[in-house]
Amino acid sequence: MHQEYDRAKLLEEVWAEPVLIVALRYQLSNVGLKKLCSRLLIPTPPRGYWAKLKAGRTVPSRPALKPYNGNPRHLYRFVAQPVPPTEVNAPVDERLEPVLAFERDPANYIQVPSRGTRWHHLVAATRDAFNASYKDSRGIPLPRGKGVDIAVSAEQRMRALRVMNTLIKALEKRGFKLVQGDHHVEVEMFGVRLPLSVFEATKRTSYVPTAKQVTAKSRGEYSYWPPYQYTPSGKLEIRCGDGGAVIKDIARAPIEEQLNQVVVLMARCAIGTLRYREEQERRNQIRETRRMAALAQQALQDAEKHKLAQLIEDAQRWQQAETIRTFLRAQEARALDAGALSNQQLTFLAWARAKADWLDPLVAQPDAILDQKIKIPY
Repeated sequence: MHQEYDRAKLLEEVWAEPVLIVALRYQLSNVGLKKLCSRLLIPTPPRGYWAKLKAGRTVPSRPALKPYNGNPRHLYRFVAQPVPPTEVNAPVDERLEPVLAFERDPANYIQVPSRGTRWHHLVAATRDAFNASYKDSRGIPLPRGKGVDIAVSAEQRMRALRVMNTLIKALEKRGFKLVQGDHHVEVEMFGVRLPLSVFEATKRTSYVPTAKQVTAKSRGEYSYWPPYQYTPSGKLEIRCGDGGAVIKDIARAPIEEQLNQVVVLMARCAIGTLRYREEQERRNQIRETRRMAALAQQALQDAEKHKLAQLIEDAQRWQQAETIRTFLRAQEARALDAGALSNQQLTFLAWARAKADWLDPLVAQPDAILDQKIKIPY
């Protein structure tokens, strides 16, 4: 939206207060305001005006505003229209509301026991699988097999096992199923399978060689040094879903106190995936409906083109037949002018008129030879 400058008001403002103050009202710098006044033919106080006024010295009075005879475009400025506020809270999916209500109820708070743990069979299998563990690129031990996905240091292993044991039991109690995925155990919610894991972040620093490695290198012996070394942070995070949904250890609430939030987060991920699939299905149905309508319209067009092509062919055949008949009449008239028609000429005229009748779609006389479908064997 464009707004016209009030030249009289601006003249009064720049002679009532310093340009630096007035410029802030127009969201300009003092130089920018001076240029604007110059374009609008508004005189501004000379240099030193405000210092002289403050010292009580005589200063020039405010001049009168002259009529504007400059570029009319300079009289307007662009003012952005205010953007209406958007809805911050989107409506909650009705399938998610029971989960939210259940997890908010203090009676359903998930608490991790500090001892006396009764291990879930999947967690127990994962715990035993650490006996034959291998290490990832960070040096963190990982269990063999396709059990629960746990990637933490040895110091945090028992804590991670207890957390996953409590969470898995709580998920099963709420009616969610555990299924075997391609790599690890997954949780099925609302028909959507979600990966679930416990992860410990590490700090990466440049590798510091040991004294033995330094000595070996100084002797010219082979010694491999990795570029980096990783230090476990001691802070765990629960990852769920494929979209990077994470619940982390924080100072005021470790992950043990956030397991209800994990369930809610997983439910949100599942519902989000479900809604995405439903939206894709809806779009596919719309696309298929449009495709079928387009195919039907194309079939109608093709039929119309076929009828038109047949009409053009019939018209051309009729024109050819009429051309032949006209030619035969001229040939017959010329022969009669010369005398009587011979048997050979009469035979030819009869044959030619029969071919014209065969060509003419209005007559469509059959022809024993031209109507044959001859198939030549290979």
